[in-house]
Amino acid sequence: MKSGVAIAAVILSAGQSVRMGGFKPLLPLGGAPVIEQVAKLFLGAGIGHVVVVTGHRASEIHEVVAPLKIKCVKNPDYRQGMFTSVQTGLRNLPHGCAAFFIHPVDIPLVRRHTVKRITTAFLATSPAILYPTFDERRGHPTLIRADLVPGILAWHGRGGLRTFLQGHDDESLELPVVDEAILLDMDTPEAYRRMAARMDREQIPSSEECRVLMDRVASLPAPIAAHCLAVSRVARRLAQALKAAGVRVDTEKIAAAALLHDIARTRRNHARAGAQLLETHGFASLAPLVAGHMDLEVNADHPIDEAQIVFLADKLVAGDRLVDLATRFDAKLAQYGANPAAAARIARRRENALCVKAKVERLTGLPVHAIVAGLTEGGER
Repeated sequence: MKSGVAIAAVILSAGQSVRMGGFKPLLPLGGAPVIEQVAKLFLGAGIGHVVVVTGHRASEIHEVVAPLKIKCVKNPDYRQGMFTSVQTGLRNLPHGCAAFFIHPVDIPLVRRHTVKRITTAFLATSPAILYPTFDERRGHPTLIRADLVPGILAWHGRGGLRTFLQGHDDESLELPVVDEAILLDMDTPEAYRRMAARMDREQIPSSEECRVLMDRVASLPAPIAAHCLAVSRVARRLAQALKAAGVRVDTEKIAAAALLHDIARTRRNHARAGAQLLETHGFASLAPLVAGHMDLEVNADHPIDEAQIVFLADKLVAGDRLVDLATRFDAKLAQYGANPAAAARIARRRENALCVKAKVERLTGLPVHAIVAGLTEGGER
């Protein structure tokens, strides 16, 4: 953050959680109460000034956040609606604050990377309002420039903060982010269960996030997208067979990396460019798998891992069709074999692919062609 630029966060946590059937701020999520997770989201993203606005069960929330050394204020009028909590939070912003996030407590899975991207974009452009968007839909947290505070405090409240901000749309900016969680609120028990299930998968994109990366970020041509889908289906099948044999591999990580392995296929040095693109959008854990899908050094004595599975799956698919390794590499040699350097690279990749194939077959007790039998083009991402 630039020296002297203070950005704060206001977390709205005053409601009674009537629809949920449980008190949302204090529900456990990822080993900590929801309010703690949301506060740590901003603290971990470098936002040093965090204000939690409470109302219902205020003392219990204060007890949870007290060890975090952040400000916790009670809105005495919380039953009159969320806008009163917004105003309470703004009255407690630190002096000299340049901008502030507004974030409801029931949207707890936003990535720290997203908060950092919003902050960076604000510091570069300084719009009155900065909205993160996913798939062209606005979500949370909204970042608002501090000079709007007097107007918000004087606002009659009808239509809430959203209506006030709509009056400043010509001064706003939308920032596309690959973070579906900016749209996901925890309003029902079922939504809460889904969030709990994905809590530990922060660096693995969801199917919708993969779609946005492929379609909106990379604008992949249809044939490349079809190839990626086929490779992902093969990689998932290989991972499932290994897991069934007792091998510890991350099936969802493998499937996502395989789906995105050619995300930068239209660029030069596409494996490295794809890894860099994923790092830019907050999916650094997939970057090594994508970086190694073209050419991977494989040691027969080393355990099989996720990168090897993605590498092998890519070599088992030509276009969107299954092929055996002999057919795949014979075709490559026919195309590039006249070039000695290219022929050497092809031969090395063939040996590495055969080595991974042998590991899979040894560990599962099944031939690879039997594991992937029946997989053809089509299916879902």
